[in-house]
Amino acid sequence: MADKQTRIAIVSDDRCKPKRCKQECKKGCPVVRMGKLCIEVTPKDKTAFISEELCIGCGICVKKCPFDAIQIINLPKDLEKQTVHRYGPNTFRLHRLPIPRPSQVLGLVGTNGIGKSTALKVLAAKLKPNLGRWDNPPDWTEILAYFRGSELQNYFTKILEDDLKAIIKPQYVDHIPKAIKGQVGDI
Repeated sequence: MADKQTRIAIVSDDRCKPKRCKQECKKGCPVVRMGKLCIEVTPKDKTAFISEELCIGCGICVKKCPFDAIQIINLPKDLEKQTVHRYGPNTFRLHRLPIPRPSQVLGLVGTNGIGKSTALKVLAAKLKPNLGRWDNPPDWTEILAYFRGSELQNYFTKILEDDLKAIIKPQYVDHIPKAIKGQVGDI
């Protein structure tokens, strides 16, 4: 039976230390042991690279890493087509966006690292969504075509035409005067 899941392999840049370990992640990987380059580490690499296409999601590399630098996240296959933004290989992926509604406040709550700030930056057009293609990002025409038929297509069109302005409230209330100038009615 075909694998119904896709994987995100996250390798933490600040924790992965291939020069200080014995590359246990690579040695323990059953895919690497079968002769495929699922985990690659060269002497010049600062972090390990994990092929998400070859990874079987066994989690052995996660357990073997002495620096706790690897996460493997299994996702339903249909989410792969709904990637809104990704920073690079073996990094965070943002799937889907919340839909802002006219005259309503949009707030996001959740644990650290799940994409709240990234989603808000995309919605405020401070970060252009790359639809998961960090190496070949799309232009706004393609992005609008991706969201065609959804409320987000109209939303992004209004943002781009300056018919709508999105403001991100700073996390700390005392930073609001530094980030936003003017009265609420003027903004």
